[in-house]
Amino acid sequence: MGMPARVLVIGIALALAAPVIGFAAAAPEAGQSLFPLVVGATWVRKSDEGTEATSKVVGPKTVGTTRCIVIERKAVERGRERVTRSCYLATAAEILVIETTNMRGELQVLNPPRPQLKLPPRAGQTWSWSPTDSAFDLKIVEKWIGEESIKTPAGTYKAWKMQTVTTGEDFSLTSFTWYAPGIGVVRNERKGHRGDREIKGWSELVSYKAP
Repeated sequence: MGMPARVLVIGIALALAAPVIGFAAAAPEAGQSLFPLVVGATWVRKSDEGTEATSKVVGPKTVGTTRCIVIERKAVERGRERVTRSCYLATAAEILVIETTNMRGELQVLNPPRPQLKLPPRAGQTWSWSPTDSAFDLKIVEKWIGEESIKTPAGTYKAWKMQTVTTGEDFSLTSFTWYAPGIGVVRNERKGHRGDREIKGWSELVSYKAP
């Protein structure tokens, strides 16, 4: 029996709203140091549930006619290893999600591509995204809040804070993500609801290594 459509859409929304965690140090060009994609870079993060996830930039891929860079994430969740992949296109003006893994474990090409970041960051800058081929309403609105200091097990960073609000059906999630120059995402906090059920949690950078 297939997964209920509403559950699948909510799962996709959670996956799309989640930040990427595999970044590597790079020279700051046009703000891209917040999301550098260097093959071989590896990150380890932990969540409030005690789960450790390892992300790695594995290399380029062509999706349709677009050349993008794949980040692979591996984590043991509920006793089973889960592997997800997303492919990103970096330009001077934005970071686009071209393809990502949905809750069925299938790779899904986003239509249109989703702007993960607008670059360079500016406090108050807002953008939004909705898929054109979804059977249900889904909208993601993002906003740069500003720079602030954030402490993690990997160190203390001066990072750009971004707010993401994801809504759809009876689902709403607000998250805050901190992007440190030369590293990428160092912490994420989220809170929301699905119907009467509360959703909340956090994840943070434990370690990273660059080639």
